[in-house]
Amino acid sequence: MSPTTVLDQVDIEGVDFAFQDDPDIHATLATLRARRDYAVVPFAGVRAVLLLTDELVSAAFKDEATFPAAAIYQMTTGPVLGKTLQCMEGQEHRVARGVATPPFRRKMVASQVEPLLEPLAHELIDRFSGDDSADLVAEFTTKYPVLVISRLLGLPVADEATVHRWAHDLFYFPLDPEAAMRASREFTEYVVPILQARRRDPGDDLISMLVTESAEGEFLDDEQILSFLRLLFPAGADTTMLALGNTLSALLTHPEQLALLRSDPDEWTQWAIWEGMRWEPPVGLLPRACPRAVAWRGISIPALTPMIFSINAAHRDPAVYERPDDFDITRRKTSMLSFGQGVHSCAGNWLAIAELTTALRVLLERLPDLALVQGSEDAAKVTSQVGVALRGPNALPVQWRRA
Repeated sequence: MSPTTVLDQVDIEGVDFAFQDDPDIHATLATLRARRDYAVVPFAGVRAVLLLTDELVSAAFKDEATFPAAAIYQMTTGPVLGKTLQCMEGQEHRVARGVATPPFRRKMVASQVEPLLEPLAHELIDRFSGDDSADLVAEFTTKYPVLVISRLLGLPVADEATVHRWAHDLFYFPLDPEAAMRASREFTEYVVPILQARRRDPGDDLISMLVTESAEGEFLDDEQILSFLRLLFPAGADTTMLALGNTLSALLTHPEQLALLRSDPDEWTQWAIWEGMRWEPPVGLLPRACPRAVAWRGISIPALTPMIFSINAAHRDPAVYERPDDFDITRRKTSMLSFGQGVHSCAGNWLAIAELTTALRVLLERLPDLALVQGSEDAAKVTSQVGVALRGPNALPVQWRRA
């Protein structure tokens, strides 16, 4: 008789946590967490362990030995993005991160990146502010983060529409792998001559830094640089796009919170951003894997078991957050699990915070009395973008008073 394992019985049927949507995902996660701090769920035709509490998710992120990022990302994003930072370990990871991430550190963002953000926000708003209504998803949230990355890389302004298409297709790799692979090829062909040109004549842009800087005496080769650049769009621009859309959706559907923010933007903007990422993180469910059989935190996990770190369940864990389902910018908590933890935590967290803060502040300044178009509350709700993992609003129909 075979020994029983944690995977012998699933805790929920009817939704595949890899690809399908669950419109009531927060209620589903709360129900599962009330039974136990983890659950066994369907995942891409097999069974996965879903971690549901702040304590377990935080511990799992920090336990790279048990749940190495490379084990899952080599299979999932590797074919389209290449061997990214997420697929690296040890010295290779230290060197690549040491070269690629200094511009995203807090002091560098404050001194060199933040001055770029406000003009870019105004540039986009100028395109539609002459009217008195717009869809902020179509006109702003999907464009602003891609524009930021494109300008940091020093790519030609004339090519930004094409870069935006590549970013979109790379992000939706799970839903349309053919388009994502095509975008990866086209982007690579586009960037290789730029790498060569910047080596000959470097400037002050991010690509020039990647081709000229070293860490621990080692330089990045072209493929390492290309994989980092491919990763920047889905991991940097698109997650920021969702975070901005989710925060705006929360504020616009909670007018009392928006009024509080307007009453003192200097006081409340940062807390509105953090609460938005807690209430609806851009990446709600993060897949990992457990390569070897292990007994971890009282869970007997067989080898090769898919793991799911439920950031959105952790962010609504009643053991950590009072009234966890309420959107409340007076909470004053920094929900850092949105950026992961451990050696593979998001290197661009301070860039994302700076982008979100600037975008929200400028939108409220430029669009007086910003509010949802009457009757559009359902359209502005956060919903599935890629399965249950990645969520954001499809539209944010808003109106404002002409200044």
